[in-house]
Amino acid sequence: MAKGQAKHQTYVDALNLLGKDLARRAKSKCELSGEPGKLEIYDLEGPDTEPALEHVVLVSEQVAGYLGGRAVTGGAVRYLENVVWSTEPAIRRAAVVILQRIDESWALEAIDNAKTMD
Repeated sequence: MAKGQAKHQTYVDALNLLGKDLARRAKSKCELSGEPGKLEIYDLEGPDTEPALEHVVLVSEQVAGYLGGRAVTGGAVRYLENVVWSTEPAIRRAAVVILQRIDESWALEAIDNAKTMD
């Protein structure tokens, strides 16, 4: 048990080291919704990969919930159709993760737009 806790703490410490760079990149706002407030680092790769700016995003608690699988309605995240044009691959990827769970034509079109950026 202690070995697992130490591994997790090492991972959390590595995530926290990215905090200043993420805050600068995000201008201290959620990188998807643009909302200020309490933000958290979300790793799109998960804890089995070394944290890196290329696959982490700084998001609000609500957006982190969406990324983690919380139910989402299309109207609540309509802003994502603009987010897919971001020059940051991690931000585009995070938007697509959420959009893939929305069965509406605008969401499918936004996903196609994100693919053209890759």
